[in-house]
Amino acid sequence: MSDRYVIPSLDRAIRILDMLAEEHRAMSLADMARASDIPKSTLFRILVTLRKHHCVVTEPDSNNYRLGSHLWELGNAFADQTDLFRTSKRYMEDLAHACNETVFLSKLEDGEVVYLRRMESPKSITAVRKLESRVPVHCTATGVALMAWLPNDEVDAILDQHGMAAYNEATLTDRQTLKQRLAEVRQRQYAVVDGEYNSELLCVAAPVFDHDGHPRAALTVAMLSAQVESPERIAEVGTTVRRVAHDLSRDLGGRNGNGSENDAA
Repeated sequence: MSDRYVIPSLDRAIRILDMLAEEHRAMSLADMARASDIPKSTLFRILVTLRKHHCVVTEPDSNNYRLGSHLWELGNAFADQTDLFRTSKRYMEDLAHACNETVFLSKLEDGEVVYLRRMESPKSITAVRKLESRVPVHCTATGVALMAWLPNDEVDAILDQHGMAAYNEATLTDRQTLKQRLAEVRQRQYAVVDGEYNSELLCVAAPVFDHDGHPRAALTVAMLSAQVESPERIAEVGTTVRRVAHDLSRDLGGRNGNGSENDAA
C-alpha cells in the first residue's frame, strides 16, 4: 500500500509504542525524542493523546513513560477473537512436554514472521526469553515452513520486498537454494534451520493449514544448537512437531497442503 495514504501522526504514535515495547523500560521525553527524531513538541502531543487512552502511562517518581494497560486489553481482545490462539494452547503444551523444549506459535504477516505465543516445558532450558515481534522468513524455520506452501510468485514477492539479508556466516542468501529448501520442506512437512538467524538456536517448524490447504500459522520448537546431540534428535522433534501441527490443523477444520484431509503423518 502506498505511503501517501499513511497518516503521519498515527504512524509516529505506533512507532513510539514499538519503541517503548522494545526498550523494556520507562523512557523520558528527551530519550524518546533522541531515539525517534520526532520533535519534542510533536512527541509530547502524541504522548498526551496516548495517555488519554491509557496506551501509555507515566511513572509517578520520574514522569517517564511506559506502556499502558489498554494495549494489554487490546491484545486480549485479539486473542479472544482468534480461534487459532484459543485452540492452540493445549497443542503447544503437549508439544512442549513431548520435546522438553520451548514452543512458539507464529504466523506470516506482510512477508515477515510474527510470533503470537510462547509455551515452555518445565524441563526445557529457556532458549529465548523474548523473540522480536517480527523476524525474517528466509533464515528462520518458522518462515521457511510457512513459505514452503505458498505459490512461487508469492515467495518471489516476499523476497523482492524484504530481501535475503545475511545475519551471520550461516545465513542462506541465495534465492534458488532457498527454493530447493522449500521443496524439501514440502516433502518432509517440517523445516529445520540451524543458526542462520540466531546463531545459538536450532529450530524445527511445521505449518498449520486452513480449510483451503494454505499455511495459516506454524508451530516451532526452539532448541539450543549446542545441545542437540544427533540428527536422530532433530528427526524425532520434526516428526513430533509435524504430527501436532497436523492435529491442530484438523481441529481447526484445516486441510493439508495437498488439499486432502489433514491426517497426521
